Amino acid sequence: MPRDTLFYDGQCGMCRRSVRLFRALDWLRRLDYADSTTTPEHLLPVRMEAAMEGIPMRTRDGRVLVGFPAVRRALSRTPLGLLPALLMHLPGISHAGTAGYNAIARRRRRTLACGPRSPEPG
Repeated sequence: MPRDTLFYDGQCGMCRRSVRLFRALDWLRRLDYADSTTTPEHLLPVRMEAAMEGIPMRTRDGRVLVGFPAVRRALSRTPLGLLPALLMHLPGISHAGTAGYNAIARRRRRTLACGPRSPEPG
């Protein structure tokens, strides 16, 4: 049976930690994981630029989710994540979750949690 595939930025520490958490919660092995930075771009569900802006997922039925909806779907596939994922569908929580996810995703490259930083000029 095909599984949902979560594509993550393998050069981002925060992203790798998130995937480790999903793997720990994924006792039933309902998710596959692929590093977007080593996956040929033609196999990604979205263009590389979009993949770097929000974690993409290809569901087992071929749909593509990006960002908060992908995280919510990934949680819903795990035994302990099902209840939080259901709560994440509530209108107020869904809106706040999307805004929060987008804010974190925009800033992730500028934090120490993600990859090496370029040296400061001067």
